[in-house]
Amino acid sequence: MCSPPIVGRQRQRRQLREAATPPALVLLAGTAGTGKTRLLGELQDTTTVLTGHCPPRTDPFPLAPLVEALRHTRLPTGLSPLCGALRPLLPEHIDDLPAPPPPPPTPAAGHHLTYRALTELLHRLGPTVLALEDLQWADPATRDLLTYLAPRLPPHLALILTYRPEELPRTFPTAALTTRTPPGTRHHHITLGPLTPDDLHTLATHMLAPTPVTAQDAHRLHTWTGGLPLPAVHTLRHLARHPTTGPAVPASPPVPPPLHDWIREHLHRLDRDTRHLLRAAAVLDRPADEALLSRVSGLAPDRAARALSRAHRKGLLITAAPATAAPATPLLAHVCRQDLPHGKHRRLHRAAHEALANQPGPPHARLAHHARHAGLLPQWTDHAEQAAEAALAQGEDTTALTLLHDALTRPDLPTRRRYDLTLTLGRAALTGVSTQHTLALLRQAMAAPALTGTQRGRLRMALGLLLLNQAAQGRAARDELVRATAELADRPDLAARAMCALAVPHSTPDPVDTHRRWMHQALATAARIPDPGLTCGITVNHATFLAQIGDPAAWQIPLPAPDTSTGRRERARACLNLADAAVMLGHYDRADRHLADAARWSPAAETPYIHESAQTLRLMLDWARGHWSGLAQETERNLTSPRLAHLHPVTAELTLLRAALALAHGRTAAARTHLDRLRGDPQDGTRPDHAVPVQAFAAGLLARLAASRSDHTLAWEHVADLVALVEGKGIWVWAADLVPGIEALLPTGRADQAQDLCARLDTGLEGTDAPAARAALLRLQAALAHHRGDRDQALDLYGRAETSYRAMPRPYDAAQIREAIATVHLTGPGTAAEGLGALHTALARYTDLGATWDAARVRRLLRAHGVPAAATAPAGGDRGLSPREAEIAALAAQGRTNRQIAALLHLSPRTVETHVANALAKLDLSSRRELAAHPGTGPAQHTR
Repeated sequence: MCSPPIVGRQRQRRQLREAATPPALVLLAGTAGTGKTRLLGELQDTTTVLTGHCPPRTDPFPLAPLVEALRHTRLPTGLSPLCGALRPLLPEHIDDLPAPPPPPPTPAAGHHLTYRALTELLHRLGPTVLALEDLQWADPATRDLLTYLAPRLPPHLALILTYRPEELPRTFPTAALTTRTPPGTRHHHITLGPLTPDDLHTLATHMLAPTPVTAQDAHRLHTWTGGLPLPAVHTLRHLARHPTTGPAVPASPPVPPPLHDWIREHLHRLDRDTRHLLRAAAVLDRPADEALLSRVSGLAPDRAARALSRAHRKGLLITAAPATAAPATPLLAHVCRQDLPHGKHRRLHRAAHEALANQPGPPHARLAHHARHAGLLPQWTDHAEQAAEAALAQGEDTTALTLLHDALTRPDLPTRRRYDLTLTLGRAALTGVSTQHTLALLRQAMAAPALTGTQRGRLRMALGLLLLNQAAQGRAARDELVRATAELADRPDLAARAMCALAVPHSTPDPVDTHRRWMHQALATAARIPDPGLTCGITVNHATFLAQIGDPAAWQIPLPAPDTSTGRRERARACLNLADAAVMLGHYDRADRHLADAARWSPAAETPYIHESAQTLRLMLDWARGHWSGLAQETERNLTSPRLAHLHPVTAELTLLRAALALAHGRTAAARTHLDRLRGDPQDGTRPDHAVPVQAFAAGLLARLAASRSDHTLAWEHVADLVALVEGKGIWVWAADLVPGIEALLPTGRADQAQDLCARLDTGLEGTDAPAARAALLRLQAALAHHRGDRDQALDLYGRAETSYRAMPRPYDAAQIREAIATVHLTGPGTAAEGLGALHTALARYTDLGATWDAARVRRLLRAHGVPAAATAPAGGDRGLSPREAEIAALAAQGRTNRQIAALLHLSPRTVETHVANALAKLDLSSRRELAAHPGTGPAQHTR
């Protein structure tokens, strides 16, 4: 494998290159893994460097680095008899060395003779760069030689010494050598620190290509490795060989064997006490003070203090807070724990549990962790439950979920304890992202025969709420919640919560009056029970119910005050629900305000369901408002995120966006595939039970797709079931997206049916506040007027519809209305100019949005009326092809497939498909075959 690029070392590399000019003494310092050897290797690419290494041995060879550096060097001729003393050290050069001198009278004299001989040899070598690496392991003879050599440094020698400051013996202050060199010797002290997250982003982008690397990936890698290049490179190499479906760099990456052994070797060179203290810190895995480390490690306080000092000096422990210490990196702590024998591992966790349990205000989450690994199972369960309750009280629902899922894995958990934990789990999961696992645990707990009716009802209500809110199983949720209200007859406060959940209308086929009755029962029950929490929850659902049916009273209901954790959670839930309704109704400014409020009271780390739902609603808002730049990429990125895999309402809306964008971009096959995946297969019962507005959006897209092929019968069939469902529920504000399918009745000779539905829609919208549905009604009324030949009324109604869409704003719909206005003009006498002008306006709007499918349709209409329709670029953009579009168009003109082009240019087939569609639209071409004859698509200039 090729060496990765050197990043974050440009300044030090330049310094080293400039410093390696004799006479010079260069000190290159850095902790283990900072890349000293790699930087020195860069110097060797431009300069001959004699390099020797100090081996990490307890009994090192005398003068080992000098022997290694000189043994393959061509020796000069004419050496004095003194250099004969080097024969025992350099037997490879015995033929080039003088005869050995007489034996020295004492060992000290022998050392002095050798030092003098080496100094002479270095003088005689001429201009030389000598590098001695890992000086912290230098043997005593090498240290003495350097002390002897420094004041006699040859004028043609550049001496480079690399070392780890944290491991350098205090008896050998290397920096002091610079005070002894001859006059005129240049001194350089270069220190290598950790890489920055930006440096690691550059490194990871190179090593993991073509996988995209985010700034968050780089920060995770920096946290994991402490920014040390060597661990980072080994981690990235492993990730490149074994890519995952999640983030490019996970929070806890796997540790490849070479890296594991490198750290383990580093740890085994520690003294016993320092190793014990470091293991204790790794097991605690939190900043700990000296007393806690002493108790857990089993070291006496004085020995622990000395070990702590050594660990700090070696950079193994860092000060995390005043008077506390923690392992320098999560990677180091991970390897320490992994290397612990099983018995030692359990003993350390037991010691940690005992020490923490005696602290005031015991940290139950940490105690649960230590009790589990110590084998203290009852204590594990107790601490997990107390920690989860505390987390829920603070609004930290994700923390509670993690603790409870962990505690419920205990195999011998008593039935009563399993019930308590599962019930708390269901409460926490409402804002979490672990739906499938939680649903399974709830069903498992409900199957226990010893439960009372009320206990089973509480579990069933939790199950129903999860099915309703996160699993997109509205009918199943309704059944569970109805049964729960009966099982909770002796707990009216809980039954009222199930009732107000049944009042939420958009996930079941029940008529609106049924939802209204559930809502009134819940309100009446809450009025009899003085429970602020119950009142708060029912108030949220009351506002949600009214907003989803378009009742303007919804916006007048006071929302819960966020002065408690329950208030904050309910406030965030209310704002999310109201924002969802506002997007559906067409109140986009109102949606903005509620989304901002939801974000304020729902931190992403603790309420991920609310956070992810709000993020998706923002994307839906971008679609409606025509803010499409980067929207497809953001949608794809979210859809592939593992954290959303089981959030079916969120993934449904993202899939809708993916389909809508594909259709607007002319990728009709892809749009149909996405919509089919969303709808499921009704033949085998796999059709998801999505919310009615989601189903309506999908049906409307399918209707537009069918109508574009003049299959108006199929267009109506796509929306017929949804029209019947909306009519059956009596909630006509959900019909806005179904109008394209209702319009398809006109070409099929069923104008009376369309007129009847229009009248029902008009009646159903009375008293509602739903701009999107009212604009759609105007559109349908205009289409009916045009069909019966009343052009003036049609133009008036279309004009009002366009004004409404532009006011929301919904520019894509407004452009469609402008196209419809053009059609009215072009089908009547004497108004062709107005019609062509309207077509040009619609074309410009479609092009600004990037709606290439619609723009191509308008160009065909213009050509049909004898008007050339040149490709129109988006506002502020180039009217020709972009360089990438030109390159891809030229390759397509050669007959290459999208997949072949993608492989050649290192792009995704989807990106190539988009560029080809854009090129066809800009060049006013209808197929790839026409590209070959077009003068603007010559041979592609590309590089592999």
